[in-house]
Formats: sequence, C-alpha cells, structure tokens
Amino acid sequence: NNNNNNQENYSIGLEFGLNIELRIKNRILQLFSFICISPNCEIILLDSNSNFKQTNKLVNIFAFGNSSYSNQIIGQNELNKLSYEAFIVRSAIDPQTGASILATNGNPAQPKSKGGFEFGHPSYIGASFGSYNLLEVLGFGFLHPLQPLIPNIQFPIDFNSKKINITEKPRWPIRGLHYHTEHPLELTEFLNGLDANQTKWIDMMPEFELLLEWLIANRQNRIQWVILKAAWWEEFAVSTERQQRFQQITTTAHQWGIGVGCDVAIAIRQQHAWYMVEELGDLDTELQQIYDTIDWMIVAGFDFFASESGFSEFTHPDDELMLTWMNAATAYLDEKYSQKIWMKCHCSTGQYCTNFVDPTTGQPLNWNFLPYYADQRLGILPHTVQFYRFDDPAPTYGNQNFTYMFNFTMLEAPLRDTVFHGETAYWVNYDIDVPLFLPIYADSRLYDLRKIAYSEIETNSSILGQINFCSGWEWGYWLNDVVVARAAWNPFIELDQKSALLESLKPVVAPFGSSANEIANLIADIIQTQRDLLVNGNFNGTNPTDIEKRNGQAYIEGWDTWADITTLLGFASTQPRRVSLIAAHDPFVEPNYEKEIEPLLNAIEEAMNNFNQRFEDLRDSIPKESLLLFDDLADAARISAARATQVHALYDYAHGWKTKTSNWREKRLNDSMIALETAQQIVTNREKYYRVPLDRIASWRFNPTAYEYCYLWSVHSLYYFWRDLAKATLDSKEQLSPCYMNIINPTDVAFGENLLLNLTQKLQEYLDANGKAFIGDCLHAPEVEPEYPL
Repeated sequence: NNNNNNQENYSIGLEFGLNIELRIKNRILQLFSFICISPNCEIILLDSNSNFKQTNKLVNIFAFGNSSYSNQIIGQNELNKLSYEAFIVRSAIDPQTGASILATNGNPAQPKSKGGFEFGHPSYIGASFGSYNLLEVLGFGFLHPLQPLIPNIQFPIDFNSKKINITEKPRWPIRGLHYHTEHPLELTEFLNGLDANQTKWIDMMPEFELLLEWLIANRQNRIQWVILKAAWWEEFAVSTERQQRFQQITTTAHQWGIGVGCDVAIAIRQQHAWYMVEELGDLDTELQQIYDTIDWMIVAGFDFFASESGFSEFTHPDDELMLTWMNAATAYLDEKYSQKIWMKCHCSTGQYCTNFVDPTTGQPLNWNFLPYYADQRLGILPHTVQFYRFDDPAPTYGNQNFTYMFNFTMLEAPLRDTVFHGETAYWVNYDIDVPLFLPIYADSRLYDLRKIAYSEIETNSSILGQINFCSGWEWGYWLNDVVVARAAWNPFIELDQKSALLESLKPVVAPFGSSANEIANLIADIIQTQRDLLVNGNFNGTNPTDIEKRNGQAYIEGWDTWADITTLLGFASTQPRRVSLIAAHDPFVEPNYEKEIEPLLNAIEEAMNNFNQRFEDLRDSIPKESLLLFDDLADAARISAARATQVHALYDYAHGWKTKTSNWREKRLNDSMIALETAQQIVTNREKYYRVPLDRIASWRFNPTAYEYCYLWSVHSLYYFWRDLAKATLDSKEQLSPCYMNIINPTDVAFGENLLLNLTQKLQEYLDANGKAFIGDCLHAPEVEPEYPL
C-alpha cells in the first residue's frame, strides 16, 4: 500500500463508543495500521477530551458506535425508528479541525425473547455491522472468509463531497452459515476440537476469527456446524478437553457477537456424525441419551441446536418413534435451557410415513415433512440441494423440481419458526471438487429468497431467515457465499431479478476498480448461460421436453463409482444422470448424440472458453491489491473451460468408436489430453494461493470425516478428469466396471461405523481373495493414495 507521499505529517483519528465489542475494536485498530504505513501517518485514539493542538494535522476522523462524534452526526432518535441490528453510516466535517468525518452507529441484536442470544453481555451487533460497512466504504473487502482485502488508500479522504449517508436494516432476523463439517473442509478439524494433520488446534483459532469477521462484515449473526464422532477417537470425542475447546470456540464467537449452533443428529448414522440415540430398543434409555447429549453440548457453550430425522438421508425408523424423539429434544431444550432445536427437512424422495398424512393431499406424508406434526416449539430448516432454484428442473435425489419444498416452507411459516436452508456448494462430484466455476448458485439462492419474500407479502406470514449450507471457499466459491449471505439481509425485492443480482454483486466486484461493472456483467452473463445450458439443456433457444440426460450439468460434473452404480441400478441418483461415456460408444445411443448431446457439449465448450477469454482480457485493468481475488475467479473460469473442452472431446472420441476414422478419433483424444494438461497447470499454480496449508484441504490423508481424502484432493489429482478419460478409452476390462477408481467406503459414508461396515469389509476381503477384486473395489477406498494415470 502507498500512502500520501507529502512530507507533512498527518493524523487519522479513531473514536470508539462503548457499544463496540473489544475484539472488533482491536481488529479495526489493526486494519487501520495496515493502511497507515507511511512514516508521515499516525493513528490517534480520540475521546471527548482530545486536545487537537497537541497532534499533527488531523485529516480524517473515523467514529465507531456510540462515540461522541457518531452521536453528533447520527441521532439516537433515527436509530430508534429502525429495526434491531440496523445501522447508519454518515459523513460530515468537523467544525473544530476541518477534518472529514466518517461515522457509524447501529442498534442492538434481537433480545432472546425474539430469538436472539444472551452472551452474558449486551450484543450491539448493529454497531458492528455498521463498522464493517464503514470499512467497506474505505475500500476494505471481506470476500474470501480467510483473506480480507487491504486497500491502497490515499489520505486525506474527502467524504463530505461524496455525501455518504447509508441506512440499512435486515429483511430477516436470522442470517447465518451452516459450515458442513461432514466434509473435510478448511476448518472441519478445528470446529470439532481436533488438530489438522501438522497444524495444532489452537493455531487455527486466528483463521476462525477471520471467519467470524467475515460473518459480521456480511451481516450474519450465527453459525452452526456438524459435530463429528468416530470409533477411532471416541475417547477424545466425549472428553472434557474437547468440551473445553468447544467452550473456547463459542466464547470467541460470542465476543464477536455471533451465536453458535451445534448440528447433532438424533439418530442419523452416516458420515461420522455424532448422534444422540446410539442404543436402541428401550424408549426411556433412548430419551436419556438425548438428554445426556444435550447437557454435554450446553456445557460446551452452544446457543442452539440443529438436527436431522431418520437413520440416513434414505432410511428411517418408525415415524411415531422419530416424532417422540423430536418432541423430547424440543421440550427438554426449551424447558431446561430456554434453547431451540431446528430440524432439517431434506429433499430426498421415496420415503413416506406410515401413521401420518400430508395435510394438503391426504396421502402418506413425505418422511422429511414429519416435523409438521411435531411440538410447535421445534424450528425447521427446509433444505434444497445443489444450484437449482425452487422452480428449476432439478433432476437430483429423485426430484423433478423443488416447488414442493417452497410450498412446505410457506405452509409452515405461519405455524412454527421456519428458516430456509439452501446451499452454495454441494461438494460430492458436483461442483467445487471438480472444480467448476458456478456463480449460478448465487443467483439461485437470491431468487429463492426473493420468491419467499414475495410470498410473505401475499400471505402476510413470514419465515425467520436463512442458514446457508456451505462446503468450501476456494475456486471462487466465496463469491456465492457473499451474495447469498447478504441476500438474507436485503434481497432487493423492489428490483427485477437481473437488477437485484447486479446490485448483490457490487460488494464482490467493488475491489476491481474501473472494471467492477464489466466484471459484474460478465458474472451475470455466465449465470444466464449456465441456467440455459447446465440447468435447462437449452442450446438452440428451446428447452428439451425431457431434461433427463439432456442437461449440461450431467456431463461436466464429476462421476465416481457410486454415481455410476445408482444410475445403473435405477436408484434415485444424488446428481443428474447422463449418457455414460461407455454407453456413448453405441452409435444408436439415446438421447441421440449428434442431435441432442453433441450440440449441447459444443455450446458449453464455446461459452466457457468465451468467458475465460473475457476474464483474461480484463486482468491488466485490475488493481494490484485485488489480483488474488480476481485470479481466483479467472482460474475457476479457465479450468471450467478446460473441463468443458475435455468432456466434449471424450464424448466425440467415444461416440466415434465405430463411425469415425482412427485419425479423427486420435485428434479428439489428443484434444482431451491437452485440456487435461491445461487443467493440471491451472491447479498447480492455484494451489500456491490456497488460504490454508495444501495438506489440510488437498491431500489424501486420515481425517475425522468418512472420507479418506480432503475436499480438494480430487482437484489436486484431477480425479474426475482421469476417470472420464479411462471410461472413454476403455483400455482394459477393469475400466468397464463401475467400481473402477472407487475412492470411498460407501457403507461408512452412508450408514456409519456399524455392523454393515464390518460385513462389507469382510466381503471385500473375500472377493479380493477369490479373483473378484474388480467387484470388491466397490466396497472400499484404496489403502494408499492413488496416482493417475493408473
């Protein structure tokens, strides 16, 4: 950063009111020390008794909270007219010194009686939101949660000529992040009280504080994550030491004004989740296990609970028993601790209640909607997956779309506390782990919240807000989280969708200087093209009548063993189905390759390469301090183009097996290899800029989740690129098997550590010993990291 080059000494005055949290005050002082680096610049702390004659020339004053300067500029009567958590940022001139002032103040958090939290001290989170808005006005950016942007500022700054006058209030009171620690992410181990490979637990606390800062800067007031537990570390899992580490985490969050929730399943046994009811059979014993788990988590300092019903996403106990467990947890938390539990309502299909009917149809109730009959004190989190809007075609988890989830959300809104629970990254095969640049997530969640808001106006009933499901931040996925977090604060319902999107992108593109608007429009163009091609399969101006195997996402996403197997067996797939690369060898495959699939793949490749070029053309115009963020987006667009090129070439190669010349096919195979090599170069370069150590997020290693690898290992290895190559070339009979290149333990992921896992391990050993290893490969992950090509 470069400051004013004048030799005259000058001062920047900072004044803090009593309603600014101490951690936030100290952080603001640190941030100002990063921009006041010239030998001529000094920072002075002001109060009502400051004697300005004893200082250098005071050029700017920044007033935070209910300080004397803020109180002169922002009247308390103005704040009283606003909602909880609202804030004002305003500029003025100090008549005594002539210094340009930028001041902020804000309202306190919701009281506990209205769904807020009690941290043992008053929470003035509106003043915190205002403080970070003031920092954004200065040019600071809080986009990637682990890498704030420090601006290059020239002092003095004439705020008064800009006439800054910002007043903001939240649309919904609950705005938060679900950080999905069942996936091996940046902070999965830290948030579960564990070391992360070579990084000690306590050494990750600064990263957690950066996340807390990001939450405040993006107007959020709570965070939750899944509490894990596994046999190999069960002694530590229930230890006092772990409980004390949770206490440190929750206490730190409270000092930032953030409420903390523990996501603890009642009975779900998948993905190493801690579940309350371990021993089944006796109701009194089952209920006592629920109470004991709640007591343990309360001591750890958590402010609320989240949970799920069933034994897994696809299996469940008796519905009356499940309802009894839900009601018991709800009542115990409320009556003993005055706390709340929220039940996720998943979008899986094919499970119905035996003893309860749908109130709108009279038919057997969708299992996921069992909370409809629960104690009204139970809150719900209606959940959709992947990047589909409520009313997009969504060929995933056996769905056609998610309109039924919207209808359920609005049905429950007037009856119980309801919070929307969409997501900005799914992870498994679908998006960040390929990787694919998918800003369509941001637009879809914005659209969903706006749809809810319009319905609220029509029905005079309201949800309480949003808890967004997050699964990693690299490869530009921070963009989605920024837009979606702020959409719960303000979804811009007075604007049309395109205008609301561009308005929502302003914080994302603000650091990009003169190119900000152009980049916003580029992102909007990418989103529209992704909706046309990846969601609707529309390459010629017309949506196909049947989206199955005709949408672009089905082809550019990743495919692993269990995606192949569920498709082959006709089960409800957790991702859109495709014509497989093996099936593409058939010249008569349906849908018709030449008429329906190849034109779609060609359109995706052309579009993604065009977007990649537009990013490249803009790079020279980006301010130096913003290049890390810009390059993150640009590299994500570039590798998405490489993936589209590879997939198109491999499908051409496979489909031309019997109809094209060997030279033509070799040319297409070579095109795919060039794309793969390009992708590897992009990955190798981008890994230098990951915000945490590479081994924590991109290695094959033991970790507390049900996976043998970390969330970006598949990017590091280009697993999906190599597996598709093998399926297209079919150089060996093993490549015909869906078990080829399997990397997961399916029973551990889907059903947890239990008898079924032991049985599958024994079966795998038997198959290996009897020459059937290609089948046994389906049942277990490799014992050591695979290297590609095999």
